[in-house]
Amino acid sequence: MTPLSDTAPDVERLVCEVYRRMPTARKLALLDDANRTCRALHSVGFRSRNPAATEQQVWADWLRMTLGDALAERVLERMPMSQIPTESVRTTQEVMEVFRQLGVRCVLCGSFASTVHGYPRSTQDADLMAEPFPGREEEFVRLLGPVYYASPDTIRAAVRDRGGFNVVHTTTAFKIDVFIEKTRPFDRSVLDRRVPHTFTTDPKVVLDVVTPEDSVLLKLECYRIGGEISDRQWNDVLGVMRTQGDRLDAAYLDHWAAEIGVKDLLDRVRTQL
Repeated sequence: MTPLSDTAPDVERLVCEVYRRMPTARKLALLDDANRTCRALHSVGFRSRNPAATEQQVWADWLRMTLGDALAERVLERMPMSQIPTESVRTTQEVMEVFRQLGVRCVLCGSFASTVHGYPRSTQDADLMAEPFPGREEEFVRLLGPVYYASPDTIRAAVRDRGGFNVVHTTTAFKIDVFIEKTRPFDRSVLDRRVPHTFTTDPKVVLDVVTPEDSVLLKLECYRIGGEISDRQWNDVLGVMRTQGDRLDAAYLDHWAAEIGVKDLLDRVRTQL
């Protein structure tokens, strides 16, 4: 089965060309940025579950989740969490700010959200769900500015068909996948339940993120649509459910899993917890 792709061919070509022209030092810097972004997402989630957590506790939990208990215990140095927003977080904030300027609700989902709520996983793209904004596609592209690439025609088709489109930061090749809200109650619930999370305090960066329950449901749906072959999607779901534990609203999960056709997958995940 051909793996599911959420990247348009023109965007794939652009991303490859940006990386091809990029100096090695810049590529290494972006790898570091991706790692720091992953740490920042983990920190946001850990603090949401443990509001009184110290930097030491955040760092210790990061070590435990990424290195395992035994190796984490051997790491003596405790590096403080940087409060400087990473390039990936800044890019995501800028795109979400354009939606805000248009008065269009959007929410961070995908692997960024599952890292906030579950196990850390580094990625070079972010996913957003956004309300449809027919007739304003050109304005959206204009507000993004010249440093971003987005196809107005592709956006119009996505808004019309309730599909998806890509936005690419042309100097870092960081990609934002935008999925337009479908005409079903579940998508409306996802947007209604979004929760603001503070990523950095100076400067202050606050992004709306899906709830842990909606992260699980969206990931299970992606897993099904992709032919149920993606270990990354499945492990993301396991990570959220194991990390959140009893904090999850089981009734909400059961209801919407049945509504969107993934109840059997949810039941299977539960057997692996």
